[in-house]
Amino acid sequence: MQRSFWRWPFLAALLWLAGAGPLPAKDQQVRLKDLVSIEGVRPNQLMGYGLVVGLSGTGDSQQTFFSAQSLTNMLQRMGVSISPRLIMVRNTAAVMVTATLPPFAQPGTQIDVTAGAIGDARSLQGGLLVLTTLRGINGQVFATAQGPLVTGGFTAGGRGNSSTVNHPTVGRIPGGGLVERAAPSVPLGNVIHLQLDQEDFTTAARVAKTVNQHFSSKGPIAHADNSALVSVDVPAKYSSDKTGFVAALEGLTIEPDRIARVVINERTGTVVMGQNVHIAPAVIMHGNLTV
Repeated sequence: MQRSFWRWPFLAALLWLAGAGPLPAKDQQVRLKDLVSIEGVRPNQLMGYGLVVGLSGTGDSQQTFFSAQSLTNMLQRMGVSISPRLIMVRNTAAVMVTATLPPFAQPGTQIDVTAGAIGDARSLQGGLLVLTTLRGINGQVFATAQGPLVTGGFTAGGRGNSSTVNHPTVGRIPGGGLVERAAPSVPLGNVIHLQLDQEDFTTAARVAKTVNQHFSSKGPIAHADNSALVSVDVPAKYSSDKTGFVAALEGLTIEPDRIARVVINERTGTVVMGQNVHIAPAVIMHGNLTV
């Protein structure tokens, strides 16, 4: 009879934790920039439609009409006229291209792009994305993309005996996007809104208190609007240097409030507990074992 011996060290560790009690509290100061984000300073998602060429017979089939139509349209702009019904090129594939535009990105900034097949292409491995425009939610072109694709999977074999690893129909182009229009970021105003990554009333109140202690010489400048938003008035001496004020805010250290949490990995039997978890006297039963 086979036994799982990892359970015994797990039970021993659990008994040790029950007898040891809560761990001593230590300094848990966290930088403010790791807890909040600035309202308006956010990335923007971009999307575009393009063609991948240079595939080794793993592209779209003739049943994917929009792929052939897109190829003929591109050739017509280059002076080559051909009917989409007379073309069958298995080395091309239609893809949707996505990218994330960083906040305050300026023209000329390079960004990473991702392309995914939308037809019946089997693989994008070895493909080259031709020049594609990337548009925002407002329909404006913010970037262009082009370059060779790097896929995280592959397909090998043939004649009924093949193997596919991961997803060969999705690829990335590191630095393949080029920003053409400045990102639509909101400029910093006279009031800075701090958005907590994890909403908590206690943490929001501590953030406002810490900001007031460091910057408010003539009265409080920060107040917690709710559990996820803290408003900070820019002091007069920082009116011409709002970037410097935000940098000073990000350097402040806060002790965030934490809830009692226990995380259990069922596969390995690992238990992770926060310091706020308190174990009371308990009974443990496992098979024929009772503690």
